[in-house]
Amino acid sequence: MEIFNILKEKIKEKDVITPKEMAIIDDNAEYLGVQKILLMENAGKVVYDKIKNIEAEEYIFLCGTGNNGGDGFVAARHLGRGTVILIGKESEIKTYEARENFKILKNLAEFGNIKIMEIRGFDDIEDIFESLKEKTAVIVDAMIGTGIKGELREPYKTIVNKINELKKINKDIFVVSVDVETGNLKSDLTITFHKRKTINKGNVIVEKIGIPKEAEYIVGWGDLKALKKRDKNSHKGQNGKVLIIGGSKDFFGAPILSGLAALKVVDLVGILSVNCVIDKLNHPEFIMYKVEDNYLSAQHVDYALNIAKKYDVVVLGSGLSNNNKTKSFVNEFLSKYDKKVVIDADAIKVIDYDNIEFSENYIFTPHKKEFEYMNININNIEKVKSTIVLKGKYDIIFNSNNLKINKTGNAGMTVGGSGDVLAGLIGGLFATNEPFISACCGAFINGYAGDLLLKEKGYYYTALDLIEKIPNVLKLFE
Repeated sequence: MEIFNILKEKIKEKDVITPKEMAIIDDNAEYLGVQKILLMENAGKVVYDKIKNIEAEEYIFLCGTGNNGGDGFVAARHLGRGTVILIGKESEIKTYEARENFKILKNLAEFGNIKIMEIRGFDDIEDIFESLKEKTAVIVDAMIGTGIKGELREPYKTIVNKINELKKINKDIFVVSVDVETGNLKSDLTITFHKRKTINKGNVIVEKIGIPKEAEYIVGWGDLKALKKRDKNSHKGQNGKVLIIGGSKDFFGAPILSGLAALKVVDLVGILSVNCVIDKLNHPEFIMYKVEDNYLSAQHVDYALNIAKKYDVVVLGSGLSNNNKTKSFVNEFLSKYDKKVVIDADAIKVIDYDNIEFSENYIFTPHKKEFEYMNININNIEKVKSTIVLKGKYDIIFNSNNLKINKTGNAGMTVGGSGDVLAGLIGGLFATNEPFISACCGAFINGYAGDLLLKEKGYYYTALDLIEKIPNVLKLFE
């Protein structure tokens, strides 16, 4: 944890985050044990606290069917009066937390202070908007939140336009948006939670709702949920192609393990290696590329570059061996190849770090001893654009702008080959995702697979067992 704590000091904490980053933090708070229904309660209470002292004849809560709408339900409950307009049907409310809070509202509505409406279009509430032209009113925008994508669909688009028109007519309309403004809504105040979002605009205040700081640093199921989803209409190759470059007369199993791990998450895997590795391969799933030698060397670089053009990611280093031949191969290959590379094992050891640029397209996967080869000054981390997965009891994943820690895994993963599995898995994820999230999720999945095996077998499992558990982990967190 010492390195992690030093990095926390050196890597600047983000004051503004993307909606995607917020969704990850939200889910990872739950992973740490903070229930979403508690966060919704806190968010709604914050909104109530901001509107409770605003004198108005009408309080209108426009609520969507997601968690943003749930925040609106809570705010209305605390206020104890007003009209709650659900844009959609109760059966369409998406989350458990929002459904539970809507049920509570329905119970309270029987007493008459809160009115609930379910609408399909603006026509259902046109009369309400007409009446607001001459009233003082607070309109709470809890329609979509950070889940907004692309252009607004109906009836949201019309509702937003009508609110903007209403504000031009009546200066006594006060609009409060929950977390983010819906579309081009001209809100008077936006109450956003935990941190400001990149899509916030106008008058924004940031309120804490009980999300622990640790949720920003832990790797959890929020990260996995943020991975790119496989398109149901996709074709072969569109879900990733990975080339494993490694192996030698000394180590022929390592690239096979990396390839098998990558195959769990991509469509196609190629293995480029020396003849003594390729001749031992008995896996028809792989596309094989053979060079005649005991080690990869400079004379094989042009061939490797030509093959690598066909793939999204190269995983470089598994079983490569550490000698002058492999050193010349790795350094020349990297100097001429500018696409995505996962750099593992012996490739880490043979790189000339005095002449390498830590490219954003690189993910390094060193353990503590290999990390020492890299000669990285963690007090000058801003120059390291590559993502580093520093493997250990806890994996530390970082680059110049991001830092996370993964706590999945156990002592059974000291077994030979687990690092090769991790490199292949990260490579597979990297084929269709950004480097940092690929590294985080690879570490989490690999470790969680080990944790599942620990429950089944104790510490008595192999790298091949880890590979077979990868789909189980992915299925758990779909």
